[in-house]
Amino acid sequence: MLRDGLVFKDEDGQVIFNQYSFCELVKHLLVELVGISYEEASQIVERSPLAAPVANVMGVAIFSHDLPYYWAMFFYYGNGYWWEKGIPAQPEDMDAYFALEKQIMEKYHLKEPFIWT
Repeated sequence: MLRDGLVFKDEDGQVIFNQYSFCELVKHLLVELVGISYEEASQIVERSPLAAPVANVMGVAIFSHDLPYYWAMFFYYGNGYWWEKGIPAQPEDMDAYFALEKQIMEKYHLKEPFIWT
């Protein structure tokens, strides 16, 4: 079961991983950017490594390394989506993308996915 507030520590500090919020954000990005249903987006995300248990800071770092946009496109279109399918590797309008992320997070009361301290 996905949940928020997972805390992982290492010698460099700690991270709070809000895994539920992260997965929900990716689902809603799939709905908005790809045009699939929320149900289909849920199936995609729930079958992906994003929904698997995370054991440590490194596991969180792997997910936080890329924008949620990347994960949405990767799990829908596949590896190499930017050169194989012609989908932009990152959003073409970053301001619009971050506004969309913010809108989704506010509408669905999602937490920041990664809080590094």
